[in-house]
Amino acid sequence: MSGKNDGTSQSTRALLRLRELILSGEFAAGTRMSELPLVERLGVSRTPLRLALATLEHEGLLELLPGGGYAVRELSYSDVGDAIQLRGVLEGTAVRLAAERGASRRELSAMRALIERMEVEVHSEDYESFVRYMDLNERFHAALVAAAHSPVLARAVEGMVALPFAGASAFVLAEAAS
Repeated sequence: MSGKNDGTSQSTRALLRLRELILSGEFAAGTRMSELPLVERLGVSRTPLRLALATLEHEGLLELLPGGGYAVRELSYSDVGDAIQLRGVLEGTAVRLAAERGASRRELSAMRALIERMEVEVHSEDYESFVRYMDLNERFHAALVAAAHSPVLARAVEGMVALPFAGASAFVLAEAAS
């Protein structure tokens, strides 16, 4: 394995570890995220680190600084709670619309297959299984929204991932931490 897989693995590792460090309070709100110390600390190269930083900015954990670079965003408990509740409302609406509009057998089979694969991965205790579980979970949530056949709802859910802790994998990480 080389090239793309190594980069993807490094990016995923950097993202997970950096998210964990931020959520654990290792970096206080307002802390500037300096690349070189993070490259050393996380054991990844600059490109995967930059991808992780951009992803965390998109999720709302980091903010882009005017002169470039990132800093840890200050979040309140109500921000987190609101983001989680709003994502739940939107996905609940997706389920309702999928049921009312008649999700196809193909869509339902695809979601069942994802659930079955997640069931296998969730009982494995290695890092690779956790990464596979997160990918399957993201795909399941996307399939659920797609089954609603609502471009308006899909755009609203897409916008939610920009809010702190509102992505499907954020829920998984919260569960893994407890």
